[in-house]
Amino acid sequence: MTVTFGDLIDGAHTHMEIADLHARSEVDVTVSTGVFNAAQSLTATLTRCARDFARSDEVARPIREASHLLARWEPNHAASSHPLPMHLSAAATAWGAAGDVLATHFSADGTGARSDWTTVIASQQVRDRLVRDVAGHALALSAILDRTALAHAADVRFASGLLRAPVLIAASTLDGSAALREIPLNRPAIVQPLPHQPETPDELRAGITADTDALRALCHLDAGSEPGPREWQRTALAASVITHIGTRLLTELTRRAYELNPDRKHSLGKALQRATNGIDGMHAMWKGVRQAWEGHLPSKTANGSTRQQHLDQVVVRLGRLLYADSMWTPARRNAMPMKTPEVIAPTTRDMVPALRSVLRVFDALTVIAEHDRRDVTRAMRTERLPQDLVQSYGWLTSSRVRASWALGEALFHAADPSQRPALWQEVDLLEMRRDPATYSRQTLREREGARLWLRWLSTRDAVSESRLDLSIAPAMAPATTSARSSSIGRDTSRAPGSRPG
Repeated sequence: MTVTFGDLIDGAHTHMEIADLHARSEVDVTVSTGVFNAAQSLTATLTRCARDFARSDEVARPIREASHLLARWEPNHAASSHPLPMHLSAAATAWGAAGDVLATHFSADGTGARSDWTTVIASQQVRDRLVRDVAGHALALSAILDRTALAHAADVRFASGLLRAPVLIAASTLDGSAALREIPLNRPAIVQPLPHQPETPDELRAGITADTDALRALCHLDAGSEPGPREWQRTALAASVITHIGTRLLTELTRRAYELNPDRKHSLGKALQRATNGIDGMHAMWKGVRQAWEGHLPSKTANGSTRQQHLDQVVVRLGRLLYADSMWTPARRNAMPMKTPEVIAPTTRDMVPALRSVLRVFDALTVIAEHDRRDVTRAMRTERLPQDLVQSYGWLTSSRVRASWALGEALFHAADPSQRPALWQEVDLLEMRRDPATYSRQTLREREGARLWLRWLSTRDAVSESRLDLSIAPAMAPATTSARSSSIGRDTSRAPGSRPG
């Protein structure tokens, strides 16, 4: 399992709580100097996170000045084994590692992006949450310094005052986004072999999530080293297969939605139909890209790149959600019947793993499409490539977020109330990771309204009974109504003249 920022900060919180307990006993002079040494390390790591990632010099400044004051105390190795400085040092290490996790998403100079998590880190809500955590630890450290035997020393007294400066007290009350906790360590993806036994729908969904996250990370880790025409061609082939399976899976779920609710028009069925149209449109476009490559490259054995291995696993796992054979592979697809709708989803809530999988796949393929479009455009300046490629990739990378919004809406209609808070965190985090530069002007205007609508859906106790018009929604923002009626209610994802294949 990949370590996240939240994992490390939870550890830092625990160490600070234990340190606080030990500080309530008498802290003699020897231990006090050890506390100051550990406090200097902690304030240095807090300063780094506030300055480099929260971009808050106002919060970083008093902590940095306190760190300089605490650095004046000579290291006292005799106190290093006492629990109080030990746990403060452990908190400092945890904060240092948390900062390193954030740093892996940026280039060495801190200015370039090495993953799409940089859009999350740069959002104001996440920065607010980061400075809140930083300020909370600074205030806790100030209270510990005040209980040491040398609290009266000028350097310690001034440092403690800086750590409870008004700006830090105010920062500690900010209400930021919990998305900060989910930011993972950005490292090269490792392809895990498929298990030799059948997987449950939730296990298939977890595997698809891991593979699609790896595919998104590879797009940035490979930046500057274009994979080449054969990789682009094989990506288009795999993506056309994936979107074909996704379209058929959503078609079966749509049918099932109306089977479960035959007596009325159902919001879930309508949302699923719009999502199906979006995935079908993406399939047609990937098929167009694949056809643009046909005949340009001679046949050759697959190179088995990391990207292709992850794409192959997505094909297999998504196919196993659709086909009756629990060990389905593409080589056996012609002989295998699909599951019936009632087997795929015995109840409405059983649709959730499949919908989460398709949403993850859709977003990952959108990121890959944009990455490959840029690389192909650069390559065409020096290589002889089919001229219709640029147009094909251009249609593919046109703003496609409305289908994602429809998938998110379907998720909340299908899920039980107990599932929706966690699903909201997932859907909102995917939205935050999207690059606004890839949005059309229209969808960029609709973005916040669509987010508010999905958030409202996620909080309802009986979403499955709702209607699609917003006239029933209490106290909704005007922007929400506009976005809802203009974007989620229509399908604009298919290129003119394209046909599903």
